[in-house]
Amino acid sequence: MHRRWLSKIVHSVFLKLLLVIIIAGICINLAVGSFFYYLTKGYMQNMPFKKNWVQYMGYLVREIGDPPDVGRARALADTLSIAIAFETDDGTWESTDRLPRVDELELKKISRDPPAYWTRHEGRGLLLIEAGGRRYMFDMMKPYSWQHFAEGKVMFLIALLTCILLFGFLAMRWILKPLRWLSDGVRQVGSGNFDYRLPVKRLDEFGTLAGAFNSMTGRISEMLHARERLLLDVSHELRSPITRMRIALEFLPPSPVTHGMQADIHDMEAMVNEIVETQRLASPHGRLSLEAADVCALVREVIADRAHSSPAIVLENTAPGITAPLDMARMKTVLRNVIDNALKYSDAESDPVRVSVFRRGGSIVIQIRDAGRGIPAEDLPYVFEPFYRVDKSRNRHTGGYGLGLSICKNIMEAHGGAVTVASDPGRGTTVELLLPQAQAGEK
Repeated sequence: MHRRWLSKIVHSVFLKLLLVIIIAGICINLAVGSFFYYLTKGYMQNMPFKKNWVQYMGYLVREIGDPPDVGRARALADTLSIAIAFETDDGTWESTDRLPRVDELELKKISRDPPAYWTRHEGRGLLLIEAGGRRYMFDMMKPYSWQHFAEGKVMFLIALLTCILLFGFLAMRWILKPLRWLSDGVRQVGSGNFDYRLPVKRLDEFGTLAGAFNSMTGRISEMLHARERLLLDVSHELRSPITRMRIALEFLPPSPVTHGMQADIHDMEAMVNEIVETQRLASPHGRLSLEAADVCALVREVIADRAHSSPAIVLENTAPGITAPLDMARMKTVLRNVIDNALKYSDAESDPVRVSVFRRGGSIVIQIRDAGRGIPAEDLPYVFEPFYRVDKSRNRHTGGYGLGLSICKNIMEAHGGAVTVASDPGRGTTVELLLPQAQAGEK
């Protein structure tokens, strides 16, 4: 579960864009902060800037008075949000206890008249000036107010950045929403629902893409319907001439030629009937005739008709009392097709074809396993396509018309179930017919 979510995060275009924005924001803040830091540092070493600071400190010293007035100094510290320390006749007065001792500092002289110095201590810039035989220290950062600043301003900054990121998240989610629509549409079309349409609510490139997708699925749907109509029309048109040829052959004297022609006509009739049956299942008028049926008894009946087959057929692992509403005739068609394929593609000396009926989760499973030659992996996705044959030569001795599994798929889906095929070339094939347990009336 965690790996699946991690994979989604790693491969999400949306999260990649969000990460790019976050990294870009951090880099911009670092660049701007560094720029102003080095700019300020350069100003501190710039002569006009130094002169301004010295002049400003001179104003503050005169405001404090000589001798220094502690009350006035405290008022200046509170009003200007700075820290002040100076020497008095009784020792040293400080507006905060976080200022360092002068003898602990490495001072850099920035002015001779009056004597003034600049230094850094714990990341803060300190200014010292000598006037009236006393030394005055000023810290423009007011360190004792940092805690209050952090609790108020920093929390506000964090909240503001969070709101900005949340807005960016929602904006990108809205912008990329058509990608989720497109992903849903691709899944729907991939499952065979060509009537699915994407909502075209945007006038941007995504809206154009959605319109193109809808146009594409519409044209594919029309092409498929046209193909189905063509097959059905051709099948209906072929029935009459085939019937006439079959009747005409009945009046000819028996011969190897007439026997061959009769076999070919029989094959053509079977193919036409399969095409018509496939189209009937896909139409609203081809509804199933359902009745409660014992699934195991149905399987035994089909197997009994092939009791002398080579290889043999073995019924095993059957759970008793498995019933389902089935169209008996059509389910027999499915079972015959699948079992006959298992026999046809197995050698007479190979292991028996094994048939099982059991429950798995919410489904009733009819499993047919053979030990035949199997189906190549590249052909497996297409075995349910109409007229698809693994044998590309389409030799009549190695298979039918390629309609059997297609009809099986349609019949199983009409029952609300499915059919799956798994194969290991050279070792055999497993076909599973799945019927929903809910439709089978299971408690």
